[in-house]
Amino acid sequence: MKEENAASPAALRQRPLDWINIAFLTLTPLLAVGGTVWYALHYGVSMVELGLFLAMYLCTGLAVTGGYHRYYSHRTYDCSRALQLFYLVFGAAAAENSALKWASDHRDHHRFVDTDRDPYNILRGGLYAHVGWIFYKDERGKARYGNVPDLLKDPLVVWQDRHYLALLVLFGFALPAGVGALAGRPLGGLLWGGLLRCVLVQHMTFCINSLAHLYGRRTYSDTGTARDSWWLGLLTFGEGYHNFHHKFQADYRNGVRWYQFDLSKWWLQGMRLFGQAWRFKRVPEALILKARLEVQARSVERRLAQANAPERMWSLVLARVGAGRQRLEAAYAEYQLARLEHKRHKALGLDGRRHWRLAVKACRRDLIEARRRWKALLKAMNRIAYPSPQQAFSLMAALDIFRGRHF
Repeated sequence: MKEENAASPAALRQRPLDWINIAFLTLTPLLAVGGTVWYALHYGVSMVELGLFLAMYLCTGLAVTGGYHRYYSHRTYDCSRALQLFYLVFGAAAAENSALKWASDHRDHHRFVDTDRDPYNILRGGLYAHVGWIFYKDERGKARYGNVPDLLKDPLVVWQDRHYLALLVLFGFALPAGVGALAGRPLGGLLWGGLLRCVLVQHMTFCINSLAHLYGRRTYSDTGTARDSWWLGLLTFGEGYHNFHHKFQADYRNGVRWYQFDLSKWWLQGMRLFGQAWRFKRVPEALILKARLEVQARSVERRLAQANAPERMWSLVLARVGAGRQRLEAAYAEYQLARLEHKRHKALGLDGRRHWRLAVKACRRDLIEARRRWKALLKAMNRIAYPSPQQAFSLMAALDIFRGRHF
């Protein structure tokens, strides 16, 4: 008999509800909002509460994004035992389950994304992907850990999994309450640094499961629902660049461009300076460029299909697109080679440094020009009109687009 997928609709109907999770995830937002408003009205809000909230928010948020996600789930870098302990202690304080269970679910998410075996499958709806999937009990037992054999061998991970609830209470709630008590405001510390912070960090993470699969651009892959969203990146320590992450999950970065807000990436770079993290995995820039160009080329093909373009136009446009891609990829390869040679000559004190410095400038100009032409081609394609009600298509009007000086 064929085994039913754990997340299929029929299987979900058979799985019992987890009333502890339902109560916690339903009541904590009400208590957090109501409690902090009541406290502010009666006792005000001091720098103690705000400082505890910010410190706990950063510690638990980075423990989830930099630790649970980029270290334990994807192994995108190596780090010291001290940093691992920080991740496990404050990851537990985030109240998002142990690193063992979190990483197991997340690895399944990547392996079975957008299918019934995806734990937080967005195709079952945004609310289900956001929080609904946690309302059901997981009855897989030890079978759920088949995808995390490396973590089962880690004594710190096993220790955290065994003492998860104690760590949650101690570091998630007792710690901020205790620090608040030192300033004479224990309840304020508990409400702001504990309860409100816990709810916001949880839903920050949940937004990646839901909103990052609903809104944004599919920049590097158009075969799944994961999307890149700059505004979600601001809210989630850089996790909003989700399309890049799904395409290149082995990269320690999510916001791959220097201007993209990725607090987790900058945190890890800071840890490298202090000798706490090393062996960062980075996808070669040539592969990233190739992925972007492939997605853009397919968008051109879809535009032609929607415009009901004749065969002659297909041949012309695809030839232009292919030539533009080749030129841009070649210009980028030459630029990278020139940079490497210049660095090598400079580091070794070899002759020819001036030659390679000039070569870098020339290759950069060629790369800029190749990018300009590629963008002009894409812009031209967006000007091709959709078919009229009579399915008419003006071939000569479209051909005029490609006679410009940009091409």
